[in-house]
This record gives sequence, structure tokens and C-alpha cells, in this order.
Amino acid sequence: MGGEITAKEAMQLTNLVFIDLRSPAEYSKGSIPGAVNIPLFDDREREIIGTDFKHDQQKARSRGIAFASPKLPHLCAAVEELGQKGTPVLFCWRGGQRSKVLYELLRSLKLEVFRLEGGYKAYRRLVLDILNTYTPQKPIYLLNGLTGVGKTAVLQLLQEMDCPVINLEELAMHRGSLFGHLGLTTQRAQKDFDALLLKRLSELESYDYLLLEGEGKRIGPVYLPNFLFQAMQQGRHILLTAPLPLRVERILDDYTPHNEEKRLEVKKAILGLERYVGKQAVLLLLRLLDEANYKELVSWLCRNYYDRLYDDANPQKKTLPSRWTAAISCRRRKQFKSISAHSNIPGCMPNNKRGHINGKEFMYQ
Repeated sequence: MGGEITAKEAMQLTNLVFIDLRSPAEYSKGSIPGAVNIPLFDDREREIIGTDFKHDQQKARSRGIAFASPKLPHLCAAVEELGQKGTPVLFCWRGGQRSKVLYELLRSLKLEVFRLEGGYKAYRRLVLDILNTYTPQKPIYLLNGLTGVGKTAVLQLLQEMDCPVINLEELAMHRGSLFGHLGLTTQRAQKDFDALLLKRLSELESYDYLLLEGEGKRIGPVYLPNFLFQAMQQGRHILLTAPLPLRVERILDDYTPHNEEKRLEVKKAILGLERYVGKQAVLLLLRLLDEANYKELVSWLCRNYYDRLYDDANPQKKTLPSRWTAAISCRRRKQFKSISAHSNIPGCMPNNKRGHINGKEFMYQ
């Protein structure tokens, strides 16, 4: 087994281990979900070879051999070790020399390995082709509510119960607001977001509906594909509510700046609000931040910024009938199954509009 493999074939196979041979900088801009980066050249080496290639291609090839040769034993050992988890699939940018050299060496050593035809470029093109022509064939249910009501926590609970959830904020590694990046070490590249979204859609093909959080076209640095955003506009909506003090408490759990670095991040985000709330409001928020009066800071933001944005963006919603807005129910395959009301699971029976997440109450309406 092994040999050349197309991107489409790779998507259909299981028990594969994708190995990205591109430089760390290339890898950081997007790769195949789950791919392990084992670079043939580091960023500096790739830059040097690229400069040489513009003037003298033979010199660039010689330089590449000089850079790569000492690494080959280590690279072979790394691929062989990863091969214990699945069949390795080597790829570079366009299926060129970087993947060809290592692939042929590994094959000569009788190791089972694939090489991706066309490299990552072919895979990326396939992802875009599928997303650009994707036509949803199932209804979409959207969980809506003001900032801090616990939408993400509810989605996570539903996903744990094997409901067909697509957690867009998790895929984007961003919470979808001006402060959405706080507390997160990195943000998702658009290419990675697209690939992960397609992967999740494929995983949920057997279900006859999808459950998502209501989002705009953009989540932090990434954009939803047109088909999904348009389908969400036609979706059925479930409203999740909670009193303001509880919302503030939840937000503080996620965003409270516990060190100077986090305080500077919050300050930067506040300064970015001036065009939305005005200079005087920003000065007030900065003073509350300096005084560590986080509860009043978050309460002001909820009342005067987030809630206003939500009202502007949601003038009319196609809501579920009252017997469903009073509860969250999940349709597993062809059978509806209500979430039970006990311990930390939301209370979702039609006659019980209250529930708890981590001991904190929320309410459906």
C-alpha cells in the first residue's frame, strides 16, 4: 500500500497521518486538519532558497540539497514513528521536490507512505470547491441570546450528548466580539477554519439537522462561507436568556484580567470601542479598568454596547413554536430526545424553563 494519492481520495480514507513538510511559517497560515509539521527547511532556509531560485535555479537546488541532506535521517525516523498511528501522507506546497525527495527515500526503505498529488494547494482548492458549491439539505437550528447567557456552554453540553453541533467559535478560536480573542493564545487562520468546518460537516452527514450558535458573517479574523451564512439566515431560532447579573458573572469568569498582560489586552480592546461608544464612554471604561471595577465595566458594556448590537442585528427572527422555545430538544437521526433536567444538564422539559450550567442558572423562553 502507499503511492501517489489525490486530495479527494485522501479525504475519503481513514487512518491517515498527514505530514506537512513545508516551513513553519507556511504551516501557520493553514494546513490539513491534524497535520504534523516536520519541515524540510526552516523559514530562513526557505527564504534563502527562494532568493537563489529567482536568479539561478540550479544554485537553489544545490542549496536545498545542502540544507536537507543532514536532516534526512531524522525526518525518516520521525515519519516512521508517526506511521505507528496511521499511514503517513507527505505533502508540501504543490507536490514538488520537498515531498518527492523524502517520499522516494522512504519508499526505497520499504516504508508504507503516501504522497499527496498537487500538495497542499490541491487540497485547499478542493476544500474551496466543495464549500463554494455546498447546498445544505437539512434544517439549521440556531441558539441565540445576549452576550453572557451561556450559549457556548449549552452547545458544548449538547455536543457531549451526541447532538449535531457545529461550534463555530471553537473552530474559529474566537468568541465573536471585539473582546473575543482575550484569553486565547492564538486565532485560527481562514484556511484552517474552512478545512475544519468541512470536516465537521462531513462528520455530521448522517444527521438530519444541524445546531449552531447564531453568528454574523465574520467571527474574529475568519469569515463564514456564503452557503452557511445564507442557510443560517433562514434557520429556526431558539432564544436563551439570563438576568444581567448572571451574565456579568459568566463574562467575568472568561475575561477577568488576572495579570498586567491581560489588562493591556483589555485596554487595547476598550480603545477600539471609541468609534462605537464615543470618547467619554471610553474614558469611563478605562477608569473602571484602572480601579479594577470589573463588574461595573462588564455591566456597562452589556447594557450600552453588546445588547444594543444584538437588538440591531436581530430585528426579526423566525422562532420555533413556543413548546420548543421553552426547551432545547435534540433530534438524533430521526428521533427527538429531550435533554434531562438534573445536575449540570440544562432543564429542558417544556414545563421547566430553568436550568443550570456549572451551578449557574439560566432560562429559556
